Parts: sequence; structure tokens; C-alpha cells
Amino acid sequence: MSSELTSNTSITFYGGVNEIGRNKILLEDKDTKVFLDFGKSFSRRAKFFEEFINPRTSNGIVDFITMGLVPDISGIYRDDLMNLAGRKLEKPKVDAILLSHAHSDHADYISFLHEDIPVYMGKLVIQF
Repeated sequence: MSSELTSNTSITFYGGVNEIGRNKILLEDKDTKVFLDFGKSFSRRAKFFEEFINPRTSNGIVDFITMGLVPDISGIYRDDLMNLAGRKLEKPKVDAILLSHAHSDHADYISFLHEDIPVYMGKLVIQF
């Protein structure tokens, strides 16, 4: 009698590899998806924007997705941003965000995420 163990666990890095910032790590196990952080990349953002040139607020999240500042994953962003972008609204496909700490390279783009996705953090993050 043989027993085989299969794993559906995966880790996807959407930033934070060989760079400072842009920490977005998606952990998946079976039907559960959790992001560890959802921060911004200082160097990548600086390629497109500067102090007086910012992403268009009237364009929803399209500029951020097009320029690779946030991953193009359906069903994770706020409905109002998706409406402005003319994109299809979907229920969240991420179960939670685990925020390690409140620095912008770990936390800045959490505000783009769907309001039904819970964000978990420690007491020190809240006091920051």
C-alpha cells in the first residue's frame, strides 16, 4: 500500500526580490490565498512619476497596473477603482493581507485592495 502526499502550496513574489520595496508575496495553499504585505516600489514608481507628476486619479487603477506598480490580478481591487478603469467587478479572490509593518514599501498599496479583504497586523503596526 503506497501513500502519496501532494501539495498545492505556492509562493509568488510580485516584488521585493532584488530590490528595496514593492513587497507583495502571495501565499497559496489549496483554496486559500493570503498576501504578505502590499507595498510600493520606490525605484519603479520613480521611473514614471515624480513630485509633481502623479498617476491619474480619474483613471482608477489602470496606470498602476499598466506600469507594473501593482499586479494585474482580477478580483482584488476596490470596486470604485475598477469602475473608473472600466473593468469588470468581481468578488475578492484573496482571503487576507498579513501586514508585517507600516513602512510604505510594505503597506502603501493596501488602500487599493477590496474592502472585503481583511488586513491583519500586530499591535505595533497599529501604533505606528
